Order: sequence, then C-alpha cells, then structure tokens
Amino acid sequence: MPNNRVLLIASNFPPVLGGSASVYMNLASCAPDDILILAPSHNYLDDTPIDGWREHDRQAPYHVSRLPLLRTLMTPRPPGAAARIGFLLADLALRARVLARVLGLVAFRGVRTVCIGELLAMGWLARLLQFVPGVSTAVYVHGEEITTADSYDPRHLRARQAMQHSDVTIVVSSFTLEAVRALLGPEHRKPVVMIQNGVNTHVFRAAGKPERLVARHGLEGRFTFLSVCRLVEKKGIDNAIRAFRGVAAVHPEARFVVVGWGEFEARLREIAAEEGLDERVIFAGRVADEDLADYYRLGDVFVMPNRRMPDGDTEGFGLVFLEANRCGLPVVAGRDGGSTDAVQDGLNGLVVDGHSVPAIATAMRALAEDPALYDRLRDGGLKRSAEAGWEGKARAFLEALRPAGRTPRFNMTALALSLPLLVLALPYLLLLRLNGAAHPPDA
Repeated sequence: MPNNRVLLIASNFPPVLGGSASVYMNLASCAPDDILILAPSHNYLDDTPIDGWREHDRQAPYHVSRLPLLRTLMTPRPPGAAARIGFLLADLALRARVLARVLGLVAFRGVRTVCIGELLAMGWLARLLQFVPGVSTAVYVHGEEITTADSYDPRHLRARQAMQHSDVTIVVSSFTLEAVRALLGPEHRKPVVMIQNGVNTHVFRAAGKPERLVARHGLEGRFTFLSVCRLVEKKGIDNAIRAFRGVAAVHPEARFVVVGWGEFEARLREIAAEEGLDERVIFAGRVADEDLADYYRLGDVFVMPNRRMPDGDTEGFGLVFLEANRCGLPVVAGRDGGSTDAVQDGLNGLVVDGHSVPAIATAMRALAEDPALYDRLRDGGLKRSAEAGWEGKARAFLEALRPAGRTPRFNMTALALSLPLLVLALPYLLLLRLNGAAHPPDA
C-alpha cells in the first residue's frame, strides 16, 4: 500500500452529479492507488440518502470512505438560545466524527496529504490538520465560492483563512487564479497551482448521431443545437432560447435540445412558450451517465452562453465545453468567468457576450450557415479536447501536492500526542464560528 496517498474530501461526489463531482471522480479514476475519497452518504440539503451510492462505491476503481454527512445541513438557524446551543453541539459532534475518520485514514491508509474539495464548508479542517505531523493540506478552488457575494461573510474571510492555512491551493482556470490572488494578496507565499479541468477522452468521442435518440426526440434530418448543464440562470440557457427564436425563423427545421435539470427549468419552459418555440425546444431532463455521451453526439452545435450574475456568481471553467468538443461539436460560450480557458474564440468555438441575445443568435446562425467555419471549429475542438485528458491532469495534481508536505516522515507517536490538542481545538473553531469566522448553518 502506498504511504503517500492523497485524501480528497468532497460533499459533492458521484453518484451526485455536477462539475466539481466530475472533477474529483476523474482525478480518482486516473490515480486509484494514489487518491482516496471521503464523501457523504446523505444529501446535505435535506439529509436524505444519496441514491445509488453503495452501487457506485462497489464498482469504482478507487476507494471511497463514507460518513452520513461531512458538513452541516443547509437548514435555517434555530430560534432561541437553547436550540442554538443544541445545534452547535451537534455540529461539534459532526466535526469530531469527520476529524476522527480523517485521522484514521492518515494512520491506517497511508494518507499524507488531505485535499479539501469544499472550501467554505470544510475549510476548518485545514486549521486543525496543520498540527498533524507528517501531513500536508491542500484546497481545491473552482471559482464561484470566492466570487459570489456572501452577505454573511462579505470579505470572504472563511475562504481566505482556509487557503492561508493550507500548504497549496489548486485552481481550475486563469479566472479563478486571479480571484484567488486578489483575495490572498501579494504577501501570500504558499504555492497556488492552476490545473485546468479535463475531459474523459475514452467516454466522450466523436461518432454518428445515435439513431435511438434521434427517433425518440424526432430529430431526423434536423440541425440540432444542444445544451448540457445544470439548469440555473448563470448558464445562460434563457438567452440561448431567446436567440434560437431568430435562428428558427430562418431555419424552421432546426431544433434546440436542453439536457439537464435544476431550479430554473420551469422558467426556461415558460420562455420557450413565450417565444413560440414549444415544439422546437426539447427538454430532455436528467439523463443517465451511460447516455450522456450519446446526447452530446445528438447535437450539431453546443450552446451555453454563460454569464456573470449580479451577485458575482459565474462559471468557474465549464467542463461541458470540452466534453462537447470531444464529441465533435463546435461550441458557443459566454466570455464571463473561466469559460475562456476552456474555449478559445475562433479555435474550438465562438465566445460571445452571454448577456446579449443578438450576439448569441449571430454565433448560432454562423455555425449553422458557414460550413467552413463549422469544420474549422469542429477540428479545433477535437484537437483541443484530445490534449486535455484527465490522465495528465491527475499527474499534475499529484505532482503539485507531493512537495507540499512539511514533515518528510510520519510518526504514529507524534500523531497520538497531537490528538488532545486537536480535540481542544474543535470547540475553539465553533467559537470562531459564532463570531462569523466559519461557515454559517445555512451557508
């Protein structure tokens, strides 16, 4: 068993879907002997069991350790002093259980680096683990966690402190790198390493349109625009549908397939109806993992004109752009956030102002009407995505973490002696939380 393993801690991990969950799964899949996972078995939104987690863990090539929860439930703060104290005691017990599991993996599974994949809710671990001999820490930053306005912590002190107490910070894009540097300031001397997100080049690859899906959605002979994403406002699917109205007026045979689900879906359906596109915009909903690549192949052009929201929330990178490229689709992306790391305008797609419906429509029409442009961007996308395989990203990830260790040798005796200090530090962290320096229960 390796004695320098990385423990990657993530509340969002498969079978939960999402960009960060996909990142962590792919890293672990490419280095199963080097990376262990600590993830929850229950949803932190409502404490319900995550569907299919046992089946996922049995089939995974990497080791997954599960606790019911890794972070406090997202529930309103309890009213009254007694309820508040009870909540804090329960939170202390949860943190103690997480810490005990981490230390167990350090002691018995060869873990020497702990990478925290949820900066705000799990950053407290970085403070404690700095006192564990022979163990280094890292945080994985995607972007929105430090760019979205937070009324509870407007200066993002929680994020800054977690990064300051970690030995290395991993960021996924140039946009995130700039945001991290601005937050930490020029006096920060610990390494900040950019590892752009990748694509599974084995699962996602160009092929013909799947006949069963073409038939299911009535797409025979139709030029198809495609979106695959969580249906939230920042992804820009609302403006893409509005832009599609002008495209459909010129190309009535065209269709727009929207794959995904989320709280914005009802509004997107309303917009399609308002634009008179009920029959031309197809909401495919949530699709099985094994069908996702086929849904990409169903399209001719991928469209996700992401934009920055008023509260600062925006796209940290955009895994879906490379997945679409790998399946042979040129893409239309918004220029806000980190999407320009994934999409280079004129190389593997067109980058537009995601706030501008006319700009989005112009890009969509250009790819539908200009075969030379289409072929050039399609070829560029295939080349760009082929160079972004997860195998190389996993190697870069492990290389970035291994020099971070403060102590070259791990000592069980020193670990045992440090346990009382760690136990005493847990109530201290809760006191900091009461003063606003840690994540609130409804964060």
